[in-house]
Amino acid sequence: MAVRNRRMWSGRLGIILVATYGVGILTVMVARWLVGEQWAVIALADTGLHLFLLPALLFLPLCLVFRRWRLALLLTPPALLFVVTFLPFFLPQQVNIPPGALEIRFLTYNLHAEERLLMPMSDIIREADADLVAVQEMSAAAAAHLDTILADMYPYRALFPVSSPYHGRGLLSRYPIVAETSWPEEYPIPVRLQRAVVDIDGTLVVVYNFHAPPSRPIYQGPFDVRPRKAQTRDLLDLACQDAGAVVLLGDFNTHVLDENYAQLIAEYHDAFRDVGWGFGFTGPDWSHENSAEGPGWIPLYQRYDYLFYNDYFLPVATRVWPESGGSDHRPLLVTLVLIGE
Repeated sequence: MAVRNRRMWSGRLGIILVATYGVGILTVMVARWLVGEQWAVIALADTGLHLFLLPALLFLPLCLVFRRWRLALLLTPPALLFVVTFLPFFLPQQVNIPPGALEIRFLTYNLHAEERLLMPMSDIIREADADLVAVQEMSAAAAAHLDTILADMYPYRALFPVSSPYHGRGLLSRYPIVAETSWPEEYPIPVRLQRAVVDIDGTLVVVYNFHAPPSRPIYQGPFDVRPRKAQTRDLLDLACQDAGAVVLLGDFNTHVLDENYAQLIAEYHDAFRDVGWGFGFTGPDWSHENSAEGPGWIPLYQRYDYLFYNDYFLPVATRVWPESGGSDHRPLLVTLVLIGE
């Protein structure tokens, strides 16, 4: 009798927990639909919504097995949202590449403002063997290091270190950089943007190296997604003025389920979504002592780093580099072919 009572109460507790989860996640979904990220609490929820949706994939089948129809109905929307959003990242991709098309390899890498342990980072860049490398959070020491240690690989360099290592950025290129502009620091929210025109075998390609403000600013401010949203919109408005081949890459501090990502893919293609496989998480990597802002045993669970491209390219391959070199971000390597519109 006692065993039966324990089972009954444990079953009821399980139902209560699942129902509480279902009501909570459905409330967030409805609020996102009604008001979006105007509410800070919804913007905060969006940063981890992909993780919050995961339990629905477990609970929904269990509810169906045990014929808890009302609970199953409650869990269906979050399970569907997860599947619709992330299933494309796990489907096999096939792209028909024209014969003889020119392949270009891009690498984007946030250096975590590192000033001392720089050789592991330059080793990764060398091993990745990209044609064009965009770096963010580049300290003055990192700029000097890259400018010398990788000069043999990248004869064209546009490095822009500033007073704070968190706001420096730079480009390394095998192809001539024929024009370059780096936005100066502007406080309290710096504009961390670099635009370059690269001559790739006679075709001018516009490259934007972008580092969006994080939701949890390092500028002593509260949680706020508005600066990131404003700068992302400014970037898109600026890039739309460029004719021809355009690539946007860098640390966008965005997530697949937030409003910034929707803005970006409305106008450009996400290379990892097109030819990658998996979630594409690039951080946070806290496995190194110099970037351990949290427990090192926590796996990567966010996708911060992206490459977006327009119709002048076709995607060939993408991969998240398996090591961070001491940064809290892992680099993203993308291969595109230049085809023209």
